[in-house]
Amino acid sequence: MTDTTDTAVLPIQAERSARRFPLAATSILSLALAVSVTTESLPAAIMPQMSASLGVGNFEIGMLLSTWAFTIIIASIPLTRLVRHIDRRSVVAGALAVFAIGSLATAIAPTYETMLAARVLNAGAHGLLWSVVIVYTTAILDPKHLGRGLAIVTGGVTVALAVGLPAGAALALVVDWRVLFAAIAVVMLTLAFTVRMRLPSVPPESRADEAADRGTRTDATRAPVFVLLATATIFALGQFTLFTYITPYLSEEAGLSSVWTGPLLTAYGAAGILGLIVSGLVVDRWPTISLPVTFAAGAVAVGLLALAPEATGVVIAAIALWGAAFGAMSPLVQTALMRTASPQLRAFAGAALAVAFNLGIASGSWFGGVLGEVVPLTVNAAVAAAASAASVILVLIAQRLVARAGRSAVE
Repeated sequence: MTDTTDTAVLPIQAERSARRFPLAATSILSLALAVSVTTESLPAAIMPQMSASLGVGNFEIGMLLSTWAFTIIIASIPLTRLVRHIDRRSVVAGALAVFAIGSLATAIAPTYETMLAARVLNAGAHGLLWSVVIVYTTAILDPKHLGRGLAIVTGGVTVALAVGLPAGAALALVVDWRVLFAAIAVVMLTLAFTVRMRLPSVPPESRADEAADRGTRTDATRAPVFVLLATATIFALGQFTLFTYITPYLSEEAGLSSVWTGPLLTAYGAAGILGLIVSGLVVDRWPTISLPVTFAAGAVAVGLLALAPEATGVVIAAIALWGAAFGAMSPLVQTALMRTASPQLRAFAGAALAVAFNLGIASGSWFGGVLGEVVPLTVNAAVAAAASAASVILVLIAQRLVARAGRSAVE
């Protein structure tokens, strides 16, 4: 791939080319994302404890998640633009520090309203962290290691879903749920200090004047970047049209008793970790086909759930394949986006991807509920399959646009 940069990042690139793979740095950033994503969804895992303690219903606790997603959609891009002229390492460390403050505020919140405000603070820091950490990681990696590095960093999401949430739910049975958020605050503050003191400094990728910033409006990479962002939104919408309602699907459509739910979700999470590992191994070797093949595998998996819900063996295999595809998807999309976007667009692309995913998740969860009221949940699975198939087509379109723009984005 041919990589063009502005002069602000040339010293960083010269240094990173001679440096070994930054395993420690990427692992630290992965842990930060794992804790952040765990915090995002933790109220769903400990809903009874939080509901009883705050004197509110399950709906209000669910709103803590909805408010989080809405905050990311609204705030991520403006916050990223606000800090675009600040050293990337300082922004990552600052976002982690603010996240620690929000987590501590959650732990000591005396009322539901104060907790809601604390969650908004957390969500803003989460959105900024997601927006900048991918750009920061891209800057400290040798281009030939980009896929592997981003797979490690974004692997924190898979770890959060497969390990963080179950661990949080288990711990909430033996300690007060507020202790969990206090512990998260300590971990994030420690990570903020570690990032600031131990990780390399990265100047902002665009310190250019406002004229150069306006020049990105005619950037040749804008079209494929927006196609990839649309792909992420459509894929997430389809996945969460079904995944949000996977428990009733298993009982109502697949005819499985509740004892199957835990093991199947565990299999989904374990397959996701496997998919993450595989994506890290193949993305730099076969970057052009990795993402469309992953989306195609997801389409096959949820298509089987739509067509053969009563075949237990098929359902088990499909859920495992679905988990593997979903686990591989995030690092592959992140890598494709960073390879596609010009240096001037990377900060925007990182922020917009966080918005795109959360918009898809929120829309899919709502749309899946609407569908589930009037049609069998196999229709939700069919929608997920159609969204995955559409994602394959959109990725191929993005690759054609990249080739037309003269940039090798996924190659």
